[in-house]
Amino acid sequence: MGKRMKSGLCAAVQILIVVLTVWSVGTMFFISGSGNMRVNRSVIFRYFTVDSNILCAASCVFSLIRTLRGNKAGGKAVMLFRYAGTAAVTVTMMTVLLFLGPLYGYDSMFSRWNLWLHLLGPILAIVSFVWLERDGTFPEKKHLMISMLPVIVYGVVYLVMVVMIGNDKGGWPDFYAFNRSGRWYLSYAAMLAGTALIGIVLAKLRRLHKG
Repeated sequence: MGKRMKSGLCAAVQILIVVLTVWSVGTMFFISGSGNMRVNRSVIFRYFTVDSNILCAASCVFSLIRTLRGNKAGGKAVMLFRYAGTAAVTVTMMTVLLFLGPLYGYDSMFSRWNLWLHLLGPILAIVSFVWLERDGTFPEKKHLMISMLPVIVYGVVYLVMVVMIGNDKGGWPDFYAFNRSGRWYLSYAAMLAGTALIGIVLAKLRRLHKG
């Protein structure tokens, strides 16, 4: 594939990610979510699914801006932003496929715009990051923490709202079932380990067949 065609396809994919994420999140906010996220207004931001997709879309916006400016500067910073955004939605997708889907049912996980937020959007983000966006910048070992940062931050918030405060005292219900039998620490450790693995795999895939 020619460089110009690849660049055009990359821009098209990133625009699609931004537009459909805005549409999905906007519909949830103003009307209602579906499947496992039948909520609206500010409650939607409790879900890592929503937060990770917004982060990924925001990273695509910065990537598009850099493209429009002729890719002259900021390549490393934009790449790392995309790294964090792509890792976050990959965590969303893998959590749904391996844990939430079997627990709550895949019909609920892929209902209406959940199909985009839980599956199609993450797949496109991965394809874009590891193949279409390769411009000579690559995540290094020291950047692994950047890919894990969204999960680390969200995990702390989830711990405070679900475990320390609790639903009865104005916190959140355990909608991800991460605190079943009080074993939140095992869930948190597993999520961090899984996220680290995702970060490593994404970095290695981006380095394949450089250029």
